[in-house]
Amino acid sequence: MGAKKSKSKGVAPPPRTPTREADASKPTPAVVSPPQNLAASRRPVGEVRGLDDVQRAHFESRFEITFLKQRGESFQDFFSSLMEKTWPGEFTRLLPWGKDGDRKNDGLLRTRRMLFQCYAPNELKAAAAVAKIKDDFAGALTHWRAHFDTWVFVHNSRQGLGPQIVTALRDLGQKHAPLTVEDWGYEELRQQTFALSEADLSSLFGPAPTRRKMISLGLEELAPVLDQIARLPPPLGLDLRPVPADKLQRNMLSPSVQTLLTAGMSRADLVRKFFRLKPNLQDQIAESFRARYAELRKDHAPDAIFRELQRFAGGDSVLEPGAQEAVLAALAFFFEECDIFERPPSLEAP
Repeated sequence: MGAKKSKSKGVAPPPRTPTREADASKPTPAVVSPPQNLAASRRPVGEVRGLDDVQRAHFESRFEITFLKQRGESFQDFFSSLMEKTWPGEFTRLLPWGKDGDRKNDGLLRTRRMLFQCYAPNELKAAAAVAKIKDDFAGALTHWRAHFDTWVFVHNSRQGLGPQIVTALRDLGQKHAPLTVEDWGYEELRQQTFALSEADLSSLFGPAPTRRKMISLGLEELAPVLDQIARLPPPLGLDLRPVPADKLQRNMLSPSVQTLLTAGMSRADLVRKFFRLKPNLQDQIAESFRARYAELRKDHAPDAIFRELQRFAGGDSVLEPGAQEAVLAALAFFFEECDIFERPPSLEAP
């Protein structure tokens, strides 16, 4: 039975799991699909199963960066992977095949009769987006009309959609009623993401640091990360002035990144202990961070800079369990101790 249609926009929840077996002596009741507007019936986004604040901040940061960074086919691949994990056995990923391509279908949620079309250009321009919406919708009607009741335009615009695009979507919905036309952006995909288990989140974004592991971090986990950074050739010209306390606010870092840096700062004492054992490395590593930051700040937003510095600090080990905590401790230490990220103008050198 197809899903009931609703004119209001909503995000589909994860599938329900039966809690007890039916009584075989009683007739099986008819199964009624939940309505398309599912905001009230799904688990609230804040109730993530078993994640501590550091894990949650890690996954929030990784989701935002992935959403903003992926373009074209890579964005479509991320969307399909997300939906396969959220709706296992119900979402079908479409593979372009020969001259027919995907026949204007980037994914089909069969149980909800929803067809998805992704659009993630380098720059969202109204005229091009409207033309694509009309072309993709017409193609979906031609090839897939028997398989969907809701057509969803999936985009990667963090700021939302312009009036021309919204008008085009609403016009299609009115013209082709009772079909429903929706758009999914940042918040809709975020809600799908945080309906996942910790294991699925880790498979999408890599393992997360945890508050417990942060507390138990030892030199045996920290030393390989700092030794790896020390092997990078630093340029000349050190700048190691003290960092003011309001640096987090000055750099407009998101709450998620602030949480991660604050967690790392709780183990800054361990990094200092390491440099007491190897005092010649601190200035060298500090300058490596500063130089990498100088490159990134030319064309990266603050949260993206943080993510790239994580990669810089951890190298290949950033995906290994336990390495994330060491990387955070190192990043937080140099965030406090040397010139990565911005200082208040009043404290800039003359």
